[in-house]
Amino acid sequence: MRVEKVISPPLDNNAYLLVDETSKQSVVVDPALAGKELLARTETLGAKVMYILNTHGHPDSTADDESIRSITAAKIAIFEVDAPRLEKNARGTRWFLPAPPAPVKPDLLLKEGSELKLGNLVITTLHTPGHTEGSACFYVESEGALFTGDTLYAGSCGRTDVQGGSPAKMVFTLRRLNELPVDTRVYPGHGPETTIGDETWISDLAYPVV
Repeated sequence: MRVEKVISPPLDNNAYLLVDETSKQSVVVDPALAGKELLARTETLGAKVMYILNTHGHPDSTADDESIRSITAAKIAIFEVDAPRLEKNARGTRWFLPAPPAPVKPDLLLKEGSELKLGNLVITTLHTPGHTEGSACFYVESEGALFTGDTLYAGSCGRTDVQGGSPAKMVFTLRRLNELPVDTRVYPGHGPETTIGDETWISDLAYPVV
């Protein structure tokens, strides 16, 4: 498994390209505004984008969903609870986007435990509410890799004082993630990578989390 990261301005979103090196099939996780660079990397690697995975429906993370799909015919996937956000995002402007994103209808509505196959890899969906109602993490157990979006960062977690956020659900989610193997590599939506074992603060987590 190969993971490529692109940091997308203006909010420094981490957009990921995950490639199964045997089949050369790939997925994009949270494309943000990094669509052109992500597609350039797929060409360099000779990879085909099969899926666009959204950890949640906020526009800074999903802005280039449609632009990537229109070129690659990849399937857009998001946890079912957050799916309506992809169309709502087109109806409002955000200071951090040059224009409202195109309305997006997802191809796949994910649930807890949904699995997507990428060559020899299996990507499992974990429902991890707290930042939004339908936030999800994508777990590749065989590789010890977890894509956490705006749920878990190195040293902190995503905001819960936004629409759809819940401090109580975030606490529940973080405690759940803390049960994963300590050497699980965490690829967050912002900031540097970390491991579950390095996030010792979760063990002493106190409610509320904002």
